[in-house]
Amino acid sequence: MSANQKAVAMCDSSHVEAARAQDARVSRPLLIPLLVLAGCHHAVRADAVQSLVGITAPLESSPALRLVVPITVDGVEGQLTVDPSQPVSFVSAACVRAPDVVARVTVPDAFGPDETYPLTRVAGLVINGTPFRQFDAALAAGEKCVVVLGATDLADVAIEVNPAQRTVRFLSTQPRAKWLEFAEKSGDDAQLLSVTREPRTDWPLLTVRLRQGLQSLDATMLLSLRESRSVLYETAGRSAGLRPGLELLKGLPLPDGVTLPPELSQLKGFAFDSLEFASGFGLREGSLEVEQGAPPHTPQGLIGADVWGRFVMTYDVREGVLLLRRPRVLSSGTTSRCERDGKTSGEACFEFNTTVTPGELQVIATVWSPLPDGARVSLDLTGGSGGCRVGVTFAPGDRGRSTQHRFPWAKLKESVPGCSERAFTGLTAVAPGVLEESPLPECPGVCAFAQDAVSNRLSCECQPGVRTVDGEAEKKLLELFRKALEKLQTPAEPEPTDPD
Repeated sequence: MSANQKAVAMCDSSHVEAARAQDARVSRPLLIPLLVLAGCHHAVRADAVQSLVGITAPLESSPALRLVVPITVDGVEGQLTVDPSQPVSFVSAACVRAPDVVARVTVPDAFGPDETYPLTRVAGLVINGTPFRQFDAALAAGEKCVVVLGATDLADVAIEVNPAQRTVRFLSTQPRAKWLEFAEKSGDDAQLLSVTREPRTDWPLLTVRLRQGLQSLDATMLLSLRESRSVLYETAGRSAGLRPGLELLKGLPLPDGVTLPPELSQLKGFAFDSLEFASGFGLREGSLEVEQGAPPHTPQGLIGADVWGRFVMTYDVREGVLLLRRPRVLSSGTTSRCERDGKTSGEACFEFNTTVTPGELQVIATVWSPLPDGARVSLDLTGGSGGCRVGVTFAPGDRGRSTQHRFPWAKLKESVPGCSERAFTGLTAVAPGVLEESPLPECPGVCAFAQDAVSNRLSCECQPGVRTVDGEAEKKLLELFRKALEKLQTPAEPEPTDPD
């Protein structure tokens, strides 16, 4: 499978983990017309919209944020994602029953060599009930139907992703001054960032500042709406003095009596103390995955959903601006209050969106404030059997984390039978319950939990742990690193001299 074919395969749940390890990124295409074009033509729906503007769609349910939308293509169920860093759209062969090859397209890859694909016409794409016009797309292999809309089909839109609602909205593009006015009126903690373009390929680029101890790197990163995880090239990081994984502790004295926790051995990424888009605006304590070797082109890495997904994100493709916003936080010691929907309170730091259907409960939980000690929130269920207690738990971490779960998930039915569909049949209302300022020890990370009310048997569904931007292992590593630096920099007390 080629690099850009992995870009299509990544939406297929059977390929997600393999594709994330070697994701593809593409840019400006070179079209090569064929001497003989296919003679067949697809029927185009008269009610198909010519632009995505005005469409709002729910994201596919997933604990970690992914910009993936359920779709159909000519009646075939599939998945759609959008990525303006790709100059052309892609479609997997599973979406198109009899593809008509109309040309070939050569696509530069930000993380590898150019690749050439057949270009085909796609008709019958329906997004959340709205039929979309016919469009051309590079044809890639794939066992499931996947569409990736690239820059050619996104030129007239601004793309908004709301992590707390798990939705994507396609808005009209507008001048930078209008976005600035909107950000100021929102009352949120917001930054309007300029997205530059790589001169030769038009790849969208952002500069971020990474800090690791006393070292820092101003990195030029590809902005990707499609990728779930952010990465940094190994050579780029090392050249700035950053160290990946346990190398961060190499040559430093560990605090007395401290041994390395076993989970730290799995860490391979660049742990950071901060990642900033502007001075004082960004994330604290996380890590970026390592891309081996040196960057072949301008980008030194990429920014994915694990970073921009901590904000309500709006990217205006034509204007080249990225708006990141989140509720303002007022902190006093370890206590935080958030400004949201015209109210300022500690409760406003937690946002819950729930949907009840027969035999199922969907929960989206977002925490907009830092949680230095972590937290867990139980959910009060009205109706149902009353035989299952449910909630969400957050490990210690920074603001903007969100998680989405469906009760009961597949393994929950097997591990805790008392929390099967029967426990959620007849639900009429869901509300946040007791907040405890500590995470659930049995569910490390960011998780949902369900517990049988009779047997107390417990099950968890968690986001991927060690490799994410905000895992507990990274925090433990950074804590040890800071303590080791303090010990190294603390001058030893001089030995007392013998009196004459």
